[in-house]
Amino acid sequence: MDSSTIKARKSVRTFNDRPIPDELIAKLEDFTKHDTNPFGVPITFKFLDRKRDGVSSPVIVGANTYVAAKYHRQEDAELGFGYLFERFVLLATSLGLGTVWLAATIDRKAFERALGVGADEVMPAVTPLGYAADKRSVRETLMRKNMRSDERAPFESLFFKGDFDHPLGEGEAGGLLEPLQTVRWSPSATNKQPWRLVVDGEKVHFYEHKTKGYARESTGDIQKVDMGIAACHFQIAAQDAGLAGTFAKADPGIRAPEATDYVTTFVISS
Repeated sequence: MDSSTIKARKSVRTFNDRPIPDELIAKLEDFTKHDTNPFGVPITFKFLDRKRDGVSSPVIVGANTYVAAKYHRQEDAELGFGYLFERFVLLATSLGLGTVWLAATIDRKAFERALGVGADEVMPAVTPLGYAADKRSVRETLMRKNMRSDERAPFESLFFKGDFDHPLGEGEAGGLLEPLQTVRWSPSATNKQPWRLVVDGEKVHFYEHKTKGYARESTGDIQKVDMGIAACHFQIAAQDAGLAGTFAKADPGIRAPEATDYVTTFVISS
């Protein structure tokens, strides 16, 4: 998967009844058993059948297969979940399959029961899996319009140079422009776009701009899951741009705006 897959990915809520070939399911299952995240968080995936497992979502039309995942409560669990689940979504996209992140609009108890979520475990989100219908349902069209799914905050309001007092313009981003753009266009819960990144030489610091009410016992901090999605996109695009690097805890102590917390740092090594 590469930056082109990120650009190609679109949320799909309306599916046709074309079955997913066994060989594609096998590729996706193999991924869930072997792929990892840079935050050291083990993630358990499970493929579910709508009828067999009794799982559903009121906003999904036509999907028979769902994929759910969970983690044990630990530091950076949401970050690792977001990173790895998005890699799964991007792999599905590269195979021609449609997906959409679902957290609130699901029968959560049914999914947690089917996944076997224990007392110390969290299932932040799930996705349907299948082939997109030729036309979106009226419900999906209205949802996208209400959430302004095709809109993003201005570049300069999300990315900064050195500290939060100096917005970063697209013309100043240099080789980081593409990685930053893939972050900007990442999916997020109700399109809140919680990421704020500070470019600091060879380090890029990730901050979460929190929205009240988005951290719950059942889902964990769903906006930190969004930060994991952003981290996934950034690293893929950085590698495409020839910028190898790793994620590390390297809080620079920069004075951050209210409700904005440091999360992680991408350290460029080449």
